[in-house]
Amino acid sequence: MNRLEEELQYYISKSSQQMRFPKLVLMVLGNESLYDKHKQVYKLYQVPSQVVTSRNGMKFNLSKASNILKQINSKMGGDLFNLKFPDKMKNQKTMLIGIDVCHSGGNSIVGFAASTNPEMSQYYSDFIVQ
Repeated sequence: MNRLEEELQYYISKSSQQMRFPKLVLMVLGNESLYDKHKQVYKLYQVPSQVVTSRNGMKFNLSKASNILKQINSKMGGDLFNLKFPDKMKNQKTMLIGIDVCHSGGNSIVGFAASTNPEMSQYYSDFIVQ
C-alpha cells in the first residue's frame, strides 16, 4: 500500500467512524503522473471523484468548466438530459440497453450500458477486457 492509499484509507475510516462519508472528492493535481493512481484509489474505495489536472486548469474556459460540472452532476446522481416519451411508453417498464465490443490488438473490450430509471436519464455501465 502506498502513501496515497494509506492517507485515503485513514480518511475513509475516520469518516465512517463519524458516519460522514464523502459525497465527492474534487482533486486538482499539479502532477499529471498522479492522475491514474488517484482515480484507481478512489475507485477501489468507491468514492465518487472528479480529478482535474493543472494542465486543464491552466487552459480553463467556460466549455471546460461546463464539462467538469456536468461530470460532477452526473456522479452525484443528477440528470444531464431528459427525453420526452410517448404516453404509451410512460406506463410500461422500459429499459434501454447498449452493448458494443472493440477488438484492439490482442484484447477485446466489451462495453455495456442500461437505463435504470423511467426517464432513461440514469445509466449503469461497465466493461470487461477479454
